[in-house]
Amino acid sequence: MAEVDPKDTTIKSYTVRHHRFDQETNHFRWFDIKSFDNEKEMLQLINLIELEIERRNSAGEGHHKEQVAGSIYDPEWAKENKGWTAYEEMK
Repeated sequence: MAEVDPKDTTIKSYTVRHHRFDQETNHFRWFDIKSFDNEKEMLQLINLIELEIERRNSAGEGHHKEQVAGSIYDPEWAKENKGWTAYEEMK
């Protein structure tokens, strides 16, 4: 997989995000898992995580708040919109 630095704002990146329980803060929050340089690899990882969530839910080990999503950062959009961070939520 072509992983990229999610903090690199010079390239278009596709980030997999996982909403899960954080034991440090004792609540659910979003975690950025990995960022890629293409949508296909992001969607492959999303599908793997979704399967794992479904497996845990079927076994009675999951939580209804847990979910996975993808975010797209596009530097061209950010430039055209005067520096706003451009994230498009998708699943």
